[in-house]
Amino acid sequence: MQKICKGCGGAFEITSDDLNFYEEISPVIGNAKMSLPPPTHCPECRLIRRLSFRNERFLYHRKSDLTGKQIVSMYAADKPYVVYDQDEFWSDQWDELSYGREFDFGKTFSEQCSALGLCVPHQALFTTNVENSYYTNHTLNMRNCYLLFGGGNSEDCLFGRFVVDSKNCLDGLSLYSCQWCYEGSASQNCYECFFFSNCRNCSSSLMIKDCQSCKNCCLCFGLHNREYCFLNEQLSREEYQRRIGALFPLTHATIENLKSQLEKLRSPLPHRGSHIYGSEDCTGDMIFSSKNCHSSFDITDGEDSKYLCYTPKALRSYDCTYNAPDGVKWACEAGSTVGVEHAFSTFMCWYGDNQWYSRECHGCSDIFGCISLRKKKYCILNKQYTKEEYEMLVPKIIEHMRKTGEWGEHFDPSLSYMGYNETVAQEQFPKKREEVEAKGWHWYEDREKKDAYLGPAITPPLTINNVPDSICDQILRCSVSGKPFKIIPQELKFYRTMGLPLPSRCPDQRHADRVVARNPRRLWSRTCAKCGKQMKTTFSPDHSEVIYCEECYLSSVN
Repeated sequence: MQKICKGCGGAFEITSDDLNFYEEISPVIGNAKMSLPPPTHCPECRLIRRLSFRNERFLYHRKSDLTGKQIVSMYAADKPYVVYDQDEFWSDQWDELSYGREFDFGKTFSEQCSALGLCVPHQALFTTNVENSYYTNHTLNMRNCYLLFGGGNSEDCLFGRFVVDSKNCLDGLSLYSCQWCYEGSASQNCYECFFFSNCRNCSSSLMIKDCQSCKNCCLCFGLHNREYCFLNEQLSREEYQRRIGALFPLTHATIENLKSQLEKLRSPLPHRGSHIYGSEDCTGDMIFSSKNCHSSFDITDGEDSKYLCYTPKALRSYDCTYNAPDGVKWACEAGSTVGVEHAFSTFMCWYGDNQWYSRECHGCSDIFGCISLRKKKYCILNKQYTKEEYEMLVPKIIEHMRKTGEWGEHFDPSLSYMGYNETVAQEQFPKKREEVEAKGWHWYEDREKKDAYLGPAITPPLTINNVPDSICDQILRCSVSGKPFKIIPQELKFYRTMGLPLPSRCPDQRHADRVVARNPRRLWSRTCAKCGKQMKTTFSPDHSEVIYCEECYLSSVN
């Protein structure tokens, strides 16, 4: 079935398997099966809609609306929402059912959901079991972490996104089980590596890419099981150490020169079309131990699913993003939702089943259009019903939503509590303010932060050797954006230990650089440059790289 996207106007395909999926996961309310229609937006527009609800990196100072204490929140102080600190949200000092209301069949579902969202309290940050890691968001089991967004089970990590099971890592993007690493992305089980990407089981290496099980390598691309290599050339231990020793302590000029050399080295060499490991019948990138998962990225242990992103343990689910650590089952359009079975159009719902069009609900079952519920069942718009009342009313609401064109559609971005530019949607699909507002979506400008003056900026020394402790009391200015930023003591200690220069770019700019350097999370059809086989890859057709299919790549690597 060919359809035209309501969002971008582009054509997209819905297969017979897709139609079977939507029928499979359609909710059964009492004895009535409420069939889900096929989507009206293309996969990319559906992803944009989900991402437009998730603010990770923008944190603000404000006061709790329950106690008045000063807190850090993803909600700016001038936003019209009720915000509680984490401990307050989970306390018994308030009753979420007190905000319940009758469904009004004279209004759209979206209007009523929006009104409920303005009244009910929201969590200031989405963190669980964090110690000395207040300035993090969407994190779990963190200790001594700072400006870390997404991920869990990590310690002493700073300035990263999706850093999992790691220690002493700075400036990381999608790092798993890494230690003492700097400026790494999409890598796993690495130790003491700097400026690396798409690497596995590597150690003591600098400026490497697409390497596996390598040690003591510098300026290398596509190597496997090698040691003491420089520019992909095998050296003696003594010669390698001489060349590496000449590079330290690093300066920014040296780093840029190394990046240029690596780019020149890798350009003519064959590139892996996609990074898929231990998986069967999958398409996408960074896929581990999965089966029959397509158009998916950064997933583990998935099965029979499609359009996943940053999701482990997904079973028979479509269009799900940020579902760590426990995934979802039989879910669709589930954003930042974890451990839920049978769900559609949810955001930040944790554990439970049969959750429909709900947000920030935890441990709940059989809920529809609810916000900020905790361990409740048979609720609609936060109003408690009996099982019989719930099963009679929900089908009527769904029929009403069919008439208004809302049933089967994910929450519209106009219902997001965040400005589009505050969310990860802007990161992956940047748009101008005029374009966003023309769609009826939100844009947010933090005037207080914009006008703040932190003092005069200084120029840091070229190498870490000459940096005094007093640098932590001074202001640096980002060399790209001009934004002021500071060095914190644990950060300075790391740079000194590793012989790294102070960054010339602020944390936000460094993160943006890492995102841009990584291939986009979308697929194109290309032909293997060696065997001519058709394949799906994150390298667009206008990329000049030589792209091999999996079989040809593995047969050609060193």
